[in-house]
Amino acid sequence: MSFPESYRDAFVNYLSSDRVQNPDQFITLYANDIAMKGPGDDGELADGAIIVGEVYAVKKDDDGSVIETRLGRRIATKLTLVAVMETRNGWAETSASSVDVGDWDFAAFTPTGNDAGKALDSCRSCHAPLTETDVLFSIEHLPSGRE
Repeated sequence: MSFPESYRDAFVNYLSSDRVQNPDQFITLYANDIAMKGPGDDGELADGAIIVGEVYAVKKDDDGSVIETRLGRRIATKLTLVAVMETRNGWAETSASSVDVGDWDFAAFTPTGNDAGKALDSCRSCHAPLTETDVLFSIEHLPSGRE
């Protein structure tokens, strides 16, 4: 999987939120046009759907505690990672990973687009239990996922 160079211009920013899995991160999510069609009748996104997550560090006080706004939200600071999920028919059969995420594959890049060298099975393991939402934490925020 390659770094999607123009994702900020070509994809839709469909959600920006405190990152649920990590209490000291914030995430901004982008989806390509295929993903923005939302899940089909089978509850899954179509072949070629791409989700990009910009992972940010958040503002902390001098003691290292996360600072929240009056709304109880974290304050994004530095972009630390660009996480990418893509689905392609048949990828499940060719995956070298033992973690079952269906036809989804994962990649992690530095903000400049280089391979971040991250152990991707940790990403897969976090998403794998989400079988009812096509291994996505944010499927309800895609258009037809709102119903």
